[in-house]
Amino acid sequence: MSVQTTLRTKRLLLRPFEVGDVADAFSYRDDKEFARFLPHIPQPFTRNDAEAFVAENISEPWDRSPTFAVVLDGRVIGTVNLEVDTEARSAMLGYAVGRAWWGRGIAAEAAHAIMAWGIAIFALKRVWASTDVRHLRSQRVLEKLGMRRETILPGHHLGRDGEPIDEVVYGIDLPATSPGSA
Repeated sequence: MSVQTTLRTKRLLLRPFEVGDVADAFSYRDDKEFARFLPHIPQPFTRNDAEAFVAENISEPWDRSPTFAVVLDGRVIGTVNLEVDTEARSAMLGYAVGRAWWGRGIAAEAAHAIMAWGIAIFALKRVWASTDVRHLRSQRVLEKLGMRRETILPGHHLGRDGEPIDEVVYGIDLPATSPGSA
């Protein structure tokens, strides 16, 4: 079982969410361009939405869904998380960084750190992620992480305007390790 933890990278602090993160979450998530490829994020994003988002991330079970706040210069600017399938020893990677910080390698830096942590803690043999096929920035992040494009899922979900959206799946298979050997 994994316990909540804090990770540090060259520029970032990755830590569990805290009640005091509501204002920062509201600030970066209330942005139509940020949420363009994330139809599950309401727009406009209200303070109540921010409170619910932070509360949900605080309550997520860390042994199945560790969710880190991405902190830069003392401010929460995004999230990075894993959805872990312990039986299959695989995890889905998720990340989102506020638009003001795009193009700086922050998503890749945060995702790389959580992948390394997840591989060690959960003895993962596979990490995968998916994104809207139109979201080229996200695809570049996944490629920087060493993932390869595996498939496209036509009409996988409905977009913000109710149109069917194709989803592209990336993944990386890892060398076999036994739990606790990392």
